[in-house]
Amino acid sequence: MPDLGERGNVMGPQPIAEIVEPPAEMFAAAERLLNALIRGDHASVEAMTPAHVRDEMMRVANAIPANKYDRFELIGRARVSRHYFLKAQLTGSGVEPFKFQFRLGPKDGEWTVREALDLTGKRSAWSR
Repeated sequence: MPDLGERGNVMGPQPIAEIVEPPAEMFAAAERLLNALIRGDHASVEAMTPAHVRDEMMRVANAIPANKYDRFELIGRARVSRHYFLKAQLTGSGVEPFKFQFRLGPKDGEWTVREALDLTGKRSAWSR
């Protein structure tokens, strides 16, 4: 095998880049969105969603019964450029957990929903 440079860098897995912690504002926006979904506050959900994504996000919002879930958990996240994909699970007593993924991105100083997808009942790497 040809020498690939510094041997210490060749053996074993190598990080592609340093891990970047999401900004606190992104987590605050995710919390606002998830709390609005739990309450059934569609006006707040729409306020965080640009027009080109509104139909996707409202399909998710309409699938969540108001005040049936009492907590949420972020169970996955990934970053692409300055956008964050988040996987959330809503839970409550007497209801099946509701899983969905959404993408948040900054625009003019505000974090907005850029994509949304209901994962409940679907099998994929994101839905496990």
